[in-house]
Parts: sequence; C-alpha cells; structure tokens
Amino acid sequence: MADDRGSPTPAEQIARLYEQAESQASKASERMVGSQGFASLLGQLAENAAALTKLGNDAMDLVIRNLRVAGRRDVVRLARQLARTEDKLERVLQELEEVRDQLRDRDEPAPGASSGRAPRRAPASRRAPSGNGAPAGGSAAKRSGQSGRAGRSGRGQSGQPPGP
Repeated sequence: MADDRGSPTPAEQIARLYEQAESQASKASERMVGSQGFASLLGQLAENAAALTKLGNDAMDLVIRNLRVAGRRDVVRLARQLARTEDKLERVLQELEEVRDQLRDRDEPAPGASSGRAPRRAPASRRAPSGNGAPAGGSAAKRSGQSGRAGRSGRGQSGQPPGP
C-alpha cells in the first residue's frame, strides 16, 4: 500500500526487512548444515551426551550401592545365578526320572512270568516319617483300617463327610 508519492509505508518497510533477514538466515543455515564442521559438531555432541548418560548412571549406581539397596546390576546378577540354578535343578530332575525308570524296569518281572517272591518294600527313605513313635511303615489311621487319604480329607470309609 503505497502512497500517491510512491514511498512505502513503515509496515511495508518492516515486512521487507523481515523477509530479507529471513532469506539471509536461511542461506547461512544451509551453508552451515551442509559443511563438514557441522557433521563433526553433531558427532561430538552425541558422544558427549552418551558419556554424560553413562556418568549419570554410574553415579546413581554408586549412590544406590552406598545406601545398601539392591541396584540394577545386583538384580541382573541374581537373575543370572537363579537361571543357572534352575537349569542345574532341571538336569538333576531329568537324571532322577531316568534312574527311577531304570529301577522300575529292573524291578518289574517279565509279563507272564511269576517270580515266586514277595514284592519288595519301599526303602526306609521313601516311607513317610512318623513323629509320634509309630512304626515308619504305617500310621495309626492305616492300622485302624482307614486309608491315609480318607483320614486327611475328613471323609469316612464310605466316602461321605462325617455327620454332625
């Protein structure tokens, strides 16, 4: 909006100056971003950020260790130990099952063959321990004619719950 005299208004002058400054700033930014120095600067900035993050994490680990609270490293170490222990236990259980199968196969008579001997009793370590002085081979409930399972479940010999 120019006057009749052809001179621009102050608002037009400000807009023109703003556009010139913006144009010069964009050209300078493009030259800077396109240069090798800017890429080097970004690389150094990323390295510094990673180093500061590591220092911060180490400092927090030190604070947590000094407070005697389990930190992330402690939990990870314990998790690895627990996984190793579980793996070892699983291998022991597999070996135990194989030994049981071998013992069962060895002790079972061939089909149709009569061994003529009495069945073997379970070893003493397999019998239920009795803390009341009863023989290790049985309990008072078994001697009285009740099975151990029926005596524990609260049901009598008929399988029904005891009356009121």
